[in-house]
Amino acid sequence: MKNKKTLGWLLLFAAGILAILPFLPAPSTQASDWTYFLGRFHILLLHFPIGLILLLVGLELWAFIKQQTRTKVFQILWIAAIISSLCTIGAGFLLYRTGDYQGSLVRQHLWGGVGLGLLMLVTYGWRFTVLPQAQNQDAATKSSTWQSRIYPASLLTILGLVIYTSHLGGSLTHGPGFLTAYTPSLSTSAAQQKPTEELLLFEDILLPVFESRCQSCHNKHKTKGDFLMTSFHTIQAGGKSGKAALVPGNAVQSELYHRITLPLSDEERMPPQQKKGLSEDEVALLKWWIEEGAREDMQWGAGPPGIEGQAIAKRFIPQFQQQQKKRVQDEKKLAKLAKQLDQLGTKLGLVIAPDPSRKGLFSVAQTIPPATVTDETLLSLQPYYDLFSKVSLPGSEITDDGLFYISQMTDLQELYLPKTCLKGPGLAHLSELPQLRTINLSYSLLADEGALHLLDLPQVEKVYLYGTHISEEVWKAIEKFQPDLSLLAEEGPYF
Repeated sequence: MKNKKTLGWLLLFAAGILAILPFLPAPSTQASDWTYFLGRFHILLLHFPIGLILLLVGLELWAFIKQQTRTKVFQILWIAAIISSLCTIGAGFLLYRTGDYQGSLVRQHLWGGVGLGLLMLVTYGWRFTVLPQAQNQDAATKSSTWQSRIYPASLLTILGLVIYTSHLGGSLTHGPGFLTAYTPSLSTSAAQQKPTEELLLFEDILLPVFESRCQSCHNKHKTKGDFLMTSFHTIQAGGKSGKAALVPGNAVQSELYHRITLPLSDEERMPPQQKKGLSEDEVALLKWWIEEGAREDMQWGAGPPGIEGQAIAKRFIPQFQQQQKKRVQDEKKLAKLAKQLDQLGTKLGLVIAPDPSRKGLFSVAQTIPPATVTDETLLSLQPYYDLFSKVSLPGSEITDDGLFYISQMTDLQELYLPKTCLKGPGLAHLSELPQLRTINLSYSLLADEGALHLLDLPQVEKVYLYGTHISEEVWKAIEKFQPDLSLLAEEGPYF
């Protein structure tokens, strides 16, 4: 009895620690070296609990079906699985605290890991306290009690959480949809595919190369060097080095081409030595595209000139076909998502439509005549926060509290909130948006105290402030301490 009480308190303590992890505030300072060092062990440790849990669930279900009991062996496996799981979750939490991973996907991964850990602790306690009594009762009555039947259901749920959380982890490392990108389709989509010569060189050919070779470190959840490689526009914007990633007509001067052609031993080479780089054909195609002007609308046409170019084209034909198939599948998913968002927008009094300048992302605007839009309206958009690149809600009833919801739209690049009641304290939330470049706060209630929060937004390039209540002294102070930020005494665009 004493051992069971001790076990119960230990399990309760571990569950309590796990339960509070997702609610801890984000770090306000640069993570320590120890956080980085221990956090990166997450990648190594995660293989142990996955293997142990799969083995344990298989053995437990087999023993349940055969009505066998191997308490000591199973208890050892359970303890090993729980300890390795807790260590992996702890290391993963430290990696999350470094700030290298951001967005809703990493939050879902964190919740999946915590949920898995909690369920394992509960199931372990059930397995070695409640279940033995239930099995004795079953043997006496020759029938299965609900206590016994709930155990295999819990095991299957654990298995489901392992698959779900592992899928999210894979998506964080390799990009969303990594496991399902090449799911065979029962229907033929060849009729919808473009002829090879009409393929867009960047979108249809080079971007899939970047997805497989570069986006594990340069995606919206992990943006090393502040360099995002998910679209033509983000690549064109470059990274924190300030060097031009693309110089049309000059591949040698283009930082993107320069980095991928450095020697393997060079620390600045991309991708790093331990990762697979671009093939000679892929490098040659990238160089040709840049030399031809690095245009987003450039088509494959006849391909690179000369015998070598034709050889490259021939080797790339199978890859073309696979990329076209993936593109058709992506377009179908995007069309389905656009329909869902359009219906949601109609319900909320908003116009939610694809952003023509940013593939896969959407803009949010008001209807004409405008409906009432409040902070609660923004909360209703929560499942889709990571899909919005523009938000335009002039004259709405959005408050500074509503900026907290907007701060979770991780791909947001343009925010238009003129003629609102914003006073400024909520602007601090927007520091969580790495892609935000433009804000319009004209005719808002922004005054000196609130305007100082603009200093928390080093990523923003311009803010429209016509008709606000900012004094000349504060205006000049912001310009002095944030020289890269353009404060514009203009009404500015509303969309």
